[in-house]
Amino acid sequence: MVSCHNSFGFIWFGFEQKVEMQVDINCGKCKNQIMQAVTELEGVNQVVLDEEKSLLTVVGTMDPICIAEQLRKIKQNPVVVNIGPPKPPEAKPEKKPECCKPCLPYYHNTCDLPYYNYNTRDMVSVSSYESGSGCTIV
Repeated sequence: MVSCHNSFGFIWFGFEQKVEMQVDINCGKCKNQIMQAVTELEGVNQVVLDEEKSLLTVVGTMDPICIAEQLRKIKQNPVVVNIGPPKPPEAKPEKKPECCKPCLPYYHNTCDLPYYNYNTRDMVSVSSYESGSGCTIV
């Protein structure tokens, strides 16, 4: 990790921020040099390089001046586009479990059942002895 003393002579101990800079990306070698130079800085959490827009986005607690100085060392001419707070992580909506189909009401006597097209093998009838000595499942 490279710690940076910027041209003002102090170390940046700031809050996490997102820094966007315009850079020159002419080839794959330039892209690799940019990524390597920026990721070496202390406090860098995330680096994204958009080749189509020639836009470098760096998120972390690093000093934006140190990013520019590091890019100048590899013959880049960075232009600061935006400095601001990073986007907060998107809250994922909680998925509610799908409710199951409601259970059929229990009928002691199967003759009391409303007519559904059930197979008699699917029915369970539970009855107990009057003395309470046990039950029979049919």
